[in-house]
Amino acid sequence: MPTPDEPAFEPPVSDETPPHDDRLAPLRGDGLPTLPTGEPVLHRWFVLAMLVLVPIALGVSIWAATATFGRDELSPAERRPPGGAEVTIDRGRAQLSPTDEVEQGPACFQGGQIVGDSGSRAAARVAMQGACDLITRGGYDQALDGLRHWARTDGRVRIAAFERSGVESSARLEDGRLVIELNAAFQFEDATAAAPALIHQLALLGSPGFPGEPIPAVRELQAAELQAQACDELAPDLRARGCEDVAELLASDDPLQELVDAGWPTDTGAQK
Repeated sequence: MPTPDEPAFEPPVSDETPPHDDRLAPLRGDGLPTLPTGEPVLHRWFVLAMLVLVPIALGVSIWAATATFGRDELSPAERRPPGGAEVTIDRGRAQLSPTDEVEQGPACFQGGQIVGDSGSRAAARVAMQGACDLITRGGYDQALDGLRHWARTDGRVRIAAFERSGVESSARLEDGRLVIELNAAFQFEDATAAAPALIHQLALLGSPGFPGEPIPAVRELQAAELQAQACDELAPDLRARGCEDVAELLASDDPLQELVDAGWPTDTGAQK
């Protein structure tokens, strides 16, 4: 034990550099942060990967934003593209329910069937009942003619996801049957809102010469007017996007010309 007059022991100070550990090569010359030992704070492969991926991600984001906001807005007429001799409205490709269970249609649609899984059949049934309620009020003679034509072919109604998402409804001749299709978006709201879209399709199915000849623009205009009438008779909270589209179309200076410009034929043999 040191006496009070003796200094406490202090370890000798050496000017020699500690031995270098070859496993930790000094990496301070590349501008990236390192520990005092020379060990990298971030692994170099990670830093290099980020240097490559970040510009790519920024480029993809800019491209996606440009594609979304730079796309031309479709007019109401263009959101009702003509289908052809056996299709009323071109909905592009469609994803159909993998389940093709069948049940009888309700009310005035009893002459045909509903096809699909239980959820889509339930939505279609509500929409069909809503269309029947409108037809029974009167003033929908063209839609009633189309309904009779649909029933004579043992017609069907089904719900599908459309490639053309702005299209609400379509109809086509399929295996000798007239099949009306409703956009799957109606499954996620009160499907009564789809009733005007059904009225629209029924009015088109009543067009003379269909199927076999394309539906002319004048018939599509008449069907649009019936759809607008149906929209006005529904509760305001049941107005689907198609109701806004048809109102905008009919409010234009020349709706018939708008449809012709969108590809609807001016006339067909059956209309002459």
